[in-house]
Amino acid sequence: MKTAVFFMLSFCLFSLKSIAQEEMVLDTFEAMNYTSETGGILPYRLLKPKDYNPEKKYPLVVFLHGSGERGNDNKAQLKHAVKSFLNEEIRDKYPAFVLAPQCPKDDRWSVFKEGDPAERFWLSETPSETMKLLLELIDYTKETYSIDERRLYATGLSMGGHGTYDMLLRNPGMFAAAVVVCSFIDVREASILAETPLWIFHGEEDQVVPVDHARVLVNALEMVGGKPKYTEYPATNHNSWEQAFAEDKMYSWLFKRKL
Repeated sequence: MKTAVFFMLSFCLFSLKSIAQEEMVLDTFEAMNYTSETGGILPYRLLKPKDYNPEKKYPLVVFLHGSGERGNDNKAQLKHAVKSFLNEEIRDKYPAFVLAPQCPKDDRWSVFKEGDPAERFWLSETPSETMKLLLELIDYTKETYSIDERRLYATGLSMGGHGTYDMLLRNPGMFAAAVVVCSFIDVREASILAETPLWIFHGEEDQVVPVDHARVLVNALEMVGGKPKYTEYPATNHNSWEQAFAEDKMYSWLFKRKL
């Protein structure tokens, strides 16, 4: 009986702690909505630097979530990885804005060409409606806050990785560096991607996006003169973001990059 009570109390304490942590994440990442001139709406969360001083310039990190976090609750996009930027040591060491938009259920960060199977991973010439809104939101954020335009960073996981590649390809020279986790892109885009410092992460046993996608892309980037960093986690499935965003060296590498 005592054992059952102990486990019940432990479970309740764990649940309360989890709820408190979730509330802290939601409180610190401020909830906002961006509305375009054409009426499009993109919900997003914004983490501001501690003790934000408009007289200083700060980096901006754009984080793109995966397909499972799509919606309009303006919460789900904080489920994976991005909450790592709340780590006190990281916030103290690397003061930055972190922008976390939420893609609606009926859209994607990136859309691919239709028709020819040989081009199924080739980005459409026209960005998705959500990507259009996102690029406007980035501009709005730069205009509203004191952002160092030499230190814009892009990162994303899975579907958000596609979106990260999309932003790099449509805006060469805009981002100082990018981190992509468990994603893919057509290797024929490598020559443009090679212009941006990249750190690519993938799980060896990823059953959603096979690891060969990352291996082939890294090889293609190197063949056109790029110098991507690549980390492959053994015995790891699609959730490689759990390890990638726990890498202390990833943050130091990212925030050192400048245009």
